[in-house]
Amino acid sequence: MKSKPRHQRQFSTSKTFSTTSALALALSFSPASSALEVLDRTEVGITGKIVGALIADSDVSGMGVNNTPNGLYGRNTDPSVHIDSTLTRLNFGTNTQFEGDESIRSFISFDFNGANNGNMELRMREALVSWQMGNGSLLIGQTWSTLMDMNRSPDTVLEPTLSGVVFTRQPLIRWSQSFGNFRYDLALESGSNRVQMDEEHHSEASLDNTSRYPDFVVGVQNSTDDYWVRASAVVNHITTKVKEGQFAGESFSDNGWAYQVSGGIKFNPKDHFSIAYYNSYGNDRYVLGVNNTGPLFEPSTGEFHLRESQSLWTSLGHSWTDSLKSTFAYGVWQAEEIEWQSDTFTETQFALANIKWTARENLVLGLEYNYTTYERSTSDDRDNHRVIFAVDYTF
Repeated sequence: MKSKPRHQRQFSTSKTFSTTSALALALSFSPASSALEVLDRTEVGITGKIVGALIADSDVSGMGVNNTPNGLYGRNTDPSVHIDSTLTRLNFGTNTQFEGDESIRSFISFDFNGANNGNMELRMREALVSWQMGNGSLLIGQTWSTLMDMNRSPDTVLEPTLSGVVFTRQPLIRWSQSFGNFRYDLALESGSNRVQMDEEHHSEASLDNTSRYPDFVVGVQNSTDDYWVRASAVVNHITTKVKEGQFAGESFSDNGWAYQVSGGIKFNPKDHFSIAYYNSYGNDRYVLGVNNTGPLFEPSTGEFHLRESQSLWTSLGHSWTDSLKSTFAYGVWQAEEIEWQSDTFTETQFALANIKWTARENLVLGLEYNYTTYERSTSDDRDNHRVIFAVDYTF
């Protein structure tokens, strides 16, 4: 059940230029003989996918292709049917082989889901370089967080926007090393304070969140062809400075943390099961779609709070035939509001069922049903039924 990170899988299946083409590129763009030598052992690949989806929502309008947990907040309650192609993606990669087990790989990926509102807005997903040295590798750039479990996400028809799933990309520096089935990861990742004030306690105060420190993230996992288990954790220092108001010029901070325990098992060639539990103090931002719920500053008292939260998701995959498969999944995220908060996001649940058919090589058609609930401490609860028909062609 071992699997490579997504950017490795995407590049390994790419169609690469021949050595002759690489040499031609070198002659066109650089007269230096050293450039010829580098490109002589470098593969350059272009991959991507074209995604089109017909999406019907029962109780929300204006929500994009990603059905995020807080996507119902503040939106129109009318039903909507729309067509979306914003997850269409283009990837560029290089792979340079040196003697022995040394190589340098780069990867850049773009899509068009910059605002998740159905409009085509260019977005950079990943941009990284990885230096492989024997059983270790050094990676720098923007990619999936080390806190995530990349072994197997729920196999949805679009992106796995399940409630409670740790799902974020950000700039980082990571060292990884493998010993047989065991691997560890150590990373410094871009910090983000995201300190807010309660809507009813703004007064005349304003905050400066620009001072930041990197998050320290560690992960360990053991994986075989039949199962995997992974544990990951993050610690960080969250800080803000008051620009205006009673505490102007003063800084407030606290240390946050979070951990995730996850795993999966392959029962047989047709059935597999995955599960993940996440617990956080001040680090909701790592969970998809529950941002704007984390650190809070109370301007009249100077109180600085980090919220505790937890989430759980699980999925079951089944292959009906070689070309037909289904996924069933459920996720939940919960947090307790702080006593003086006027209104805040406290719980979301998400359930899905789908069927995907590989009609031709690289061409997949899928039909999926989502149900989402959304609860706040004082506002009315909301829910939504979503049906998706999607076509995904990879190249």
